[in-house]
Amino acid sequence: MSELKNIEKLVFSFFCDSSDYNGIPLRKVSQDLGLDYEESIDLIKELVKAEFVSIQSSTNPHIIGFKHHPVKYQLEILEHAKSIKVEKQLFGNFELAVEQTEYPICLYPTPKYAKENRYTDKYGYAKYSVELALSEPQMSFRFFETDILERYSNEPRFDFEFNDFSGQISCKYDDKGNPILREEDQIFLKSFGLGFDSSGARVIAVLLCDLGRLSSEHQVAWSAKEIPCTECKVLEDYSNNLIFGQWITSKSVFTALIDEINAIYKLTESIFGVPLFRKELDGEHRPKNFTFFFSPTSKNYYDFINILDKYLSENINKSFFEGTLELEELKPIGNNIVERVQKGTLRLLEEWVAKSFRFPDDSFPKKTLKPLKDVRNERQKPAHTVIENNYDSNFIDKQKKIVEACYISVSSLRRNIQTHPKAESVELGALIDDERVKYF
Repeated sequence: MSELKNIEKLVFSFFCDSSDYNGIPLRKVSQDLGLDYEESIDLIKELVKAEFVSIQSSTNPHIIGFKHHPVKYQLEILEHAKSIKVEKQLFGNFELAVEQTEYPICLYPTPKYAKENRYTDKYGYAKYSVELALSEPQMSFRFFETDILERYSNEPRFDFEFNDFSGQISCKYDDKGNPILREEDQIFLKSFGLGFDSSGARVIAVLLCDLGRLSSEHQVAWSAKEIPCTECKVLEDYSNNLIFGQWITSKSVFTALIDEINAIYKLTESIFGVPLFRKELDGEHRPKNFTFFFSPTSKNYYDFINILDKYLSENINKSFFEGTLELEELKPIGNNIVERVQKGTLRLLEEWVAKSFRFPDDSFPKKTLKPLKDVRNERQKPAHTVIENNYDSNFIDKQKKIVEACYISVSSLRRNIQTHPKAESVELGALIDDERVKYF
């Protein structure tokens, strides 16, 4: 009985003393307590049955990964561990004992045992540090309302990095390498990703281990926006990339649209000597309003529209049409008087498309470019009326529909330009016509 108690205490104290919530290696138990290796395993099996101890067996058993495994499975793994041999290897003057297995084993207190025995007051209100201290799996996800990101995106002293389905947050530093935020705000959130609740609405997904590294103050802020895990799931592309290191083979509609704009820039510059768009876009560093991480408020929506219009109609290069189209037109202003006015970029683009390509009917150019005009019209609304900053989940659908329509429009334009004889020599990459585009 005393040997059982000694193992129980050793497993618990090792876990509590570890700064990273690590478990004690299986063989270290017999070594530290002077027990026969196989005998120690039989004792550990009794502690597993009593739900005092839980094992992890993997290529990295030194953290509690995704879950605590069923007792039956743990007992089978422990029994098999009796046959694991140790090989001694010399490294200079050092002799190292190496277990001959790809899946070593570490021991942890169960969540039930930790909750009954561990003192967690030192963590204060740091909820996620407490969960880690109580043996919760480090690679499990927690889910949050999207507006949790507002605290950071609206504060210029935080660095915000967005990818298609993920992002990270860190504090900024001055020219001397000193943080410009107070100590409590000097955080680094290694990764957050996209998830969905039971209704399909977007949520933010974060690994527990990353949340546990936040300061207590920020853990409180995140916990206030947490959504029960039972209602949510993480985007498969994100979890497979983050946890299993798999390549993400799909792309978001935002990346796809940027790729199409840049492809048109490259094609037209090569074919005509002047690019249709004024500049190529940076697909790596994008504002949050041009991502899926969109809190459905009127402010965020119109910020998104503003960015979209800058990427499209405002980015059209008027000099591209010189020598091909009249850049001005005469507009009557009354009393048989006319004035010469500049044509808008979208008007010029529509005329150029109609002149450059053959279509089944004359309405095709107007229909194709209508989404770009819709964006321009949407952008004008805040300029002509006062719009309150309201929260409305319908903004998500509006965002999705308009960016999808713009992507289809610009993609169609690129495909038409690509029919030009000189386009054959322009290398755009095989992924430009990849259909694995996600809209959500």
